[in-house]
Amino acid sequence: MGLGLAQTDVRKTLKEYIHSSEHPDLQVYRRDLFDPNFLDVWLWRIGEYCRLGNFYRKRILEVGCGFGWDAVGLAIVGDNEVVASDILPSMVEGMTQCLQGMKAKGQPLRVTPLQGDICEVELPSGSFEGIFSTEAIEHVHDLEKMFGNCFRLLKHGGRLIVANDSNRYNEEARNHSWEGWTDRDQSWAHVEWLKTEVRPIEHAQAKPFGVMREDRVRSVAPHLDDDAVAKLRHATAGMIYPEIDRAVERYQLDGQLPTRDEYGWCRNPETGEYSERLLDPFELRRMLIDAGFKVQLRHMFRKMPLRLLNRSISRTLSLHLFKLRPQFVLVATK
Repeated sequence: MGLGLAQTDVRKTLKEYIHSSEHPDLQVYRRDLFDPNFLDVWLWRIGEYCRLGNFYRKRILEVGCGFGWDAVGLAIVGDNEVVASDILPSMVEGMTQCLQGMKAKGQPLRVTPLQGDICEVELPSGSFEGIFSTEAIEHVHDLEKMFGNCFRLLKHGGRLIVANDSNRYNEEARNHSWEGWTDRDQSWAHVEWLKTEVRPIEHAQAKPFGVMREDRVRSVAPHLDDDAVAKLRHATAGMIYPEIDRAVERYQLDGQLPTRDEYGWCRNPETGEYSERLLDPFELRRMLIDAGFKVQLRHMFRKMPLRLLNRSISRTLSLHLFKLRPQFVLVATK
């Protein structure tokens, strides 16, 4: 378990933490605790991340922290000081309330909230001995910028740990994502569900992404007929507003339509944030190497005998393992 509390105490602290705020956007996330296996798996993974990153008594930056559960885990299990960052103000607000609630109970945690975009955040170079991000980079609008900034922010010898399960090589992950993306892109009922049951503050003004693109197309070229608008609405999925404007202009010139990226078309055209992307772990490894890191791609099997294959260096074997389970971990050392 590392340097922190015993497992039972970590569970108790996490439960107290997530019940230390009544923030509306936090409520749905508490449901995970009703799964009897959730905390066991979560604790094992936090321990693995600390081990892989050598996150023990270090200053750690978490990228895409959400409401801060993993930041709390890293702080306790590895006895780390964690700066927990997220681009969404509503999530940082909920995390801040939870941390304040724990402090009021006499249980302060070594976690500092930070709201900002990892692609643009202006912290001093070499500020951190480790950087951690799990189930977050599928939303990031510019991964090259993110990886470059992470390299700058790390001290020499520090490690970036990136864990994710939005893996395009896993059929179940692909089908699940494409179904959800279709709802987010087209369905008003899905948007109402986001507003009422998931994160009512974050999604208060939400519209289906397809509706947003159609409105943009009509504002740029109000004379286009419905058939042309429908074609452009479909083809511009994954684009932001300036890109949509250029696509409309080209369509009017020569009738050409863009080809959408089937692995990354569910995107907010206004903010550029991806609802989700299906990632290529091998491409991510290459991008991290290009950013200056030494990189190892790993799997995250918890039980034997598959656990013995977590460090597979064969692409062929990794592709086979990704069919069994989509989660991967990139260990990048500066």
